[in-house]
Order: sequence, then C-alpha cells, then structure tokens
Amino acid sequence: MPSTAGNVTSEEEPVQAFTPLETGDPVRVGPYRIVGRLGSGGMGRVYLARSPGGRVTAVKVVHDELAEAPSFRARFRREVAAARRVKGPFTAPLVDADMDADVPWLATAHVPGLSLGAAVAAHGAWPERSVRALGSGLAEALGAIHRADVVHRDLKPSNVLLVPDGPRVIDFGISVAADDTKLTTTGAVVGSPGYLPPEQLVGREVGPAGDVFALGALLVYAATGTGAFGGGPAYGITYRVVHEEPDLEGLPGGLADVVTRCLAKDPLRRPGVPELIEELGGWEGADGTRGTFTGATWLPAPVAAEIMALRADTLPEEAATVPADTDLPTVAATPTAVATARLGVAPPAPPADRFRQRRTAVVAAAGTVAVLAVVAGLLLPRAFSGPTGGGDDGKESSVGPSAVAKQLTVWEVWPSDEDLWKPVVVDGKVVGEGQDGLLHAVDADSGDTLWTYDDPTASSFEGVSDGLVVASSEKGTIHGIDPAGGKQVWSVDAEAHTAPGRTFHLYTRVVVADGTVYVNAMYDLPEGSERSGTYAVSAIDAATGRLKWTRTIEHILSNALAVVDGVVYVGVREADGSYFHAWDADTGDQLWKYQASASPVYAGQLTAITVSDGTVYFGDSRTVLHAVDARRGTKLWTYEPDDGGAEEWLEPLVVSDGVVYGGTGGATSDYGPGAVHAVAADSGRPLWSEHTEREPELHGLLDGSVLFSTKAGTLHTADARTGESPAETRLSPDDPDAAVVGDRVYFDGGDGRLHAGRISLTEK
Repeated sequence: MPSTAGNVTSEEEPVQAFTPLETGDPVRVGPYRIVGRLGSGGMGRVYLARSPGGRVTAVKVVHDELAEAPSFRARFRREVAAARRVKGPFTAPLVDADMDADVPWLATAHVPGLSLGAAVAAHGAWPERSVRALGSGLAEALGAIHRADVVHRDLKPSNVLLVPDGPRVIDFGISVAADDTKLTTTGAVVGSPGYLPPEQLVGREVGPAGDVFALGALLVYAATGTGAFGGGPAYGITYRVVHEEPDLEGLPGGLADVVTRCLAKDPLRRPGVPELIEELGGWEGADGTRGTFTGATWLPAPVAAEIMALRADTLPEEAATVPADTDLPTVAATPTAVATARLGVAPPAPPADRFRQRRTAVVAAAGTVAVLAVVAGLLLPRAFSGPTGGGDDGKESSVGPSAVAKQLTVWEVWPSDEDLWKPVVVDGKVVGEGQDGLLHAVDADSGDTLWTYDDPTASSFEGVSDGLVVASSEKGTIHGIDPAGGKQVWSVDAEAHTAPGRTFHLYTRVVVADGTVYVNAMYDLPEGSERSGTYAVSAIDAATGRLKWTRTIEHILSNALAVVDGVVYVGVREADGSYFHAWDADTGDQLWKYQASASPVYAGQLTAITVSDGTVYFGDSRTVLHAVDARRGTKLWTYEPDDGGAEEWLEPLVVSDGVVYGGTGGATSDYGPGAVHAVAADSGRPLWSEHTEREPELHGLLDGSVLFSTKAGTLHTADARTGESPAETRLSPDDPDAAVVGDRVYFDGGDGRLHAGRISLTEK
C-alpha cells in the first residue's frame, strides 16, 4: 500500500571495529569465511570476512524481504555492475558479489579506519586545513563515482572512512540500488537528514549535484561539529533543508564561499566536482607538505592517533561462538512501512506530532557502515477517482500520447465532514469558507473539524500574517483570528479606511503580507457626484487593526494586487490607458508606473501578478504577458499567445528555473476552454502551450512537470520542458477548487465534502 512519510535514515553511533558472531550468523558466505560482525541496517547485515587467499573484506548480506523482490534483484544487479566500474584512490572498491544466491550478497574492500561521524563525535570540530584535505579527497572520490555513471545519494559521515592516506567513500552505487526500490516495492527514501539534497527530498530527479550538496554538508559537520541544518527530529531537519538557509556559524571564513555554493537549493548553482578539486586542493598537512596524503598528517592529531591504534588491532583468524556446520541462515528482518515524497514544490513545515521517529539499534563499523531507514508512514486507503467512479482502488489514469508516459495518482487520505471553499493550509489546519457561510478549520492530517469562527459576517478567508488568520465581511470589517482556537484577536471596521462622505461598497482584493493587510476597495459617492464611485488602497496593521495609510485613486483599480519585497503592485485605469503602479508598502508613496496599454477600454484590467529575481511579471485582459524591471519600472518584454480568443491571463503565474508558467482563459466563461503556457523568463520567447478543456489553475511543479487543475474537475501534469507527457486524474465531477501544499491536495470532491489526497507522478 502506498503511504506517506518523512522517512530518512538516522546517523549511526560509533562502536568498536568488529564484534563476535552470534548464534544464527553465517560462518561462510560464498567463498568468504565470516570472522566477525561489522554492522546492520535497512538493506542488510555486514560482516568482517576473509577471502580464500586471506584478503580481509566486508561482506554485506541482503535482508530477506529485499531478496524476495524480483525488482530489487534486477536493479541491484545493474547497480553492482556500475559499482564495479568505479576506480579511484578514495573509494572502497567492490570486489565480489552474487545476486543470484538465495540471499544476495556483495563484498567490498575492508577499510580499517574510523568513520567521519565517529571521529567528530569523539574529538570535535576539525581545523580548516584538515577540512580542506577531507573535501579534496571526497571530491576526487565523487569524480570517480560519477565517471562510472553512479550517483551516491547517501553521502554522510558514516559513509566516509578515515585512513592515513586519505578519506574513503563507501556504499557508492549500493545506496542507489537501495533507494531505487522505493519506486518498485516499498517506497523508501534511504538517506540521512541534513545530507540529502532538497531535490531528493521533494521527489525530483537526483544527479551528481546532489552528491555535491552532501559534500558541502559534510564539510560543515567536520568544521563545526554540528549539522548545517541543525539537529532534532528528522522531519524538522528535512524541512530546514528544503526551506531554510544553512547555519554556517563557526565555519572558517576560507571555507564559507565554497560551502555556500555546494549547499545552494538550485542544483544548477552548485559547483562541479573538478571545480571543487581545484578549489580545495593545495591544503597543508601538519608536517608542512602540501596536498599530499602521507602519514596521517592531513588529519587532526587526536583522530590520527586513534586511527593508528585501530589499525594496529589484529583480526581474528577464526570465528568463535558459532558451530562449524552452520550454513547461511535466513536473516530475521523487521518489515518496514515506507514511502517517498513525490511532489516538486516545496513541502510545508509539518506539525510537531505528525511524524514519529522509530529508533532502532544501529552500528557504525570501522570498515563498512550499514544503512538504516527511520520511517513514519500514513497508509492511504485508495486512489481517488471522484464520486463519479471510473476506477478501482489503486488505479491510475493517464491521457494523451507521450514519449515518456506518466501516471498521475491521487491517493485519498481523508474526506472531511466540512465542505470548504478556497481552502488554505496554515499551521497544520485547513481553513476555508463553509456552505453555512462561516469560516471553518479542519485538521490537515485527519480532516476532523477543529473550530468554527462564530461571526457570520467574516466568511471570506483572505490569508495569514504573523500567525493570524485574516478574514473579511461583505460590510468591510477585517478580522484577525487566532488559528489555534478560532478566536478573534482584533477587528477593524470599514470606516477606518473610508473617507468622509463615502460609503464602503466592496473589496476587490485583500492581500496579507509582512504583517500588514492591504485592501483594494471600492466606495460609493454621494448622490449627485460626477461619478458613482471611487477606489482606494489601504494598509492596515495586522497585529492591531490600526490604519497605516490610504491612497485614493481617482480612476478604476483592477482586481489584481500584489505585495512583494516591500512594494505594492496594482493596476490602474486612467484616462489615457492602462497603467501598472508600484508603491512603497510602508508609506503608499509612488515609486514608478508603467503604461501597459494606450487603450482605456482594457485599462486597469490586470489579472495576474508575480515577482521573481528583480522582474515583475503580470498578465492583462488583452492576453498580453508583461515583464517589467522591478526597480525602475521599465519594459523588458511582452508576449501575446495565439489562444483562440482567450481574454486574460489567470492567477497564479509561476516562475521556476528561468521559465514563466501561466494559464489563459475567459473567452466564453469560467468554464470555457483555456491553455497553459511556458515562456522564457529572460526574453518572453514562447516555449510551449498545452490547451485544456476548461480554464486551468496552476499549482506549481511536480517531479519535473507542471501541475494544474481545471474547472472540469481534473488534475493534470505536463512536462515542464516540453509540455508533453500529459497525465490526468479526476478529482471531482465539477470545479475541484483545489489547493496543493507539500505532497497533499485539498479539494471539493463534488459530494459536499472536502477531501485530502497525496499526489504521486510516476513513469509507466
């Protein structure tokens, strides 16, 4: 059964180099004589062994539940073949394997050293020269691994062994094979919190740049003694990796630049391995030699002393405590419910009690270190096909021809007794407007109703600011609500921002940003006035309800309003055309204005706004997409698609990896046809368009695909690069009013209830 989890591996604790065998352990695996235990973990048990010629090796025996999976054997066989190709001075090579044995096994060279995790735990942070040497050796190891078309995916302190002549990377290729089983059997993400790159945590493709991220995290750990993203529960670390910047306090200044680049969220911004080798090379050993791994001089003195003592230990010649006639037994393995995050937008912060770590005995050996998966899962009962049917449990639907066919599935998590319009997730709660006209909150994990805001006038949920839910009423009252219990913290009447002689008419837009509620409102004028109404934008302190400023517009305001980086962006219809204004968010003073059109017919009808990397992108009701310099208000480019009569760009616009994604529609009605477009962010050059049966609403990127829903009740994807490989699944017989956060989609199922589901996109 599919399940969701924030599952990553835990960090092993150092123990002695080997321990005696126990009853049930094998005395021989293939041609190798087993002489001691090294470790155990999620993929198998690791033993110290001797080959027939006396070579000391580390033999890993795969757990039974993996051995019984044909898909695991097939993939593992390919990865073992790839690992055999890895040749490099800073790797522990694979020397033998038998994937056709009843219980598959593999043997690697035994490295009698100390793991990086054990060394830092015992002796503390390293000096800069040793960290540079470590990084230089690890970068060279990654170069050898990547040249063999292998990505490690689980580079962490326990997978780095320290010996006098440099570091050694272990488990290369093997961790890839273990990770790959997540796609075909249990769905596990194998890895360690704080070292897995953001793209791996959100289910995107992982390449060599993912290993560079892990290398950067290792350098922080060695230099400071702590992780780059803190400690604590695995889900908290995972959240910080995806959403927050690393903590580099205590990192030597000479390492800050290279580490910062290694830990970039965008894989394309990380340095390549050759660049790292050049940048980290030339370090100086304790004896004054430069860039040479000799005599353990590259290591901190206490670490070098412990490693030399460890290497002086003699290995047992024969195994003790196990009868000589013992054959390879069935290894008792603990079944594990596992899952993987498959979504391409970043997950939200989980509530503190959402995931529970399961602690298991773990060992880190001074030769080969095993992998342990720490798992927390929520089993999902079925694939959602909507109340109209159309599929059995677990069925996926896809549509359209594709070079790489995809399956899009939404596994239902829960239905709620509430039916919420405009659902938004905040602090583990889904908040929205109910059919009774009241504001409700349900638990995001269970769907249980948590509270109802008992003021019937505050039915429109507007956003969240400084921990408060903000709602508005038809009469113009703005409410600040505590999301914990649904109690009012403050409210402010429309009179606070209504000039004398005017009467509040309606809000065309309310935006919450940076502790301030910005309202775009229309006001009625007294009878006999030259015009029937006027407009104003007001800024209200979200903590107190105090009016900060009001800017009256003697023209018509568009519905579009955005506040980004201290600037208010709004569209205004003036006598000579349509203008796009930028105002200081603190004072309301105008910074610049840009003429979008010389025709007053379309003036002010700006329909979608977003800001990214110093550029404002906005669409208008002439189906023109504009790009404007956010600092100066100067035109960069415009783009108008051939959309068969579509009238406007729809909210939201999404900018990712140099591409602007947006939807168009409105040619006939909200339920008319539409399209999704991809445009180069730097030039406005059209990349692709995908036409839809009904108007689309974009929800971000999922696993390399654009994710969007339509008024027809369906959830769709299209390849982010080409627009091809379309896939869809039905959520509702009508408009699903979907909201996507993390790996969850919340939507109206057409049965009078709010539903929650987990999204999965896989290749067929």
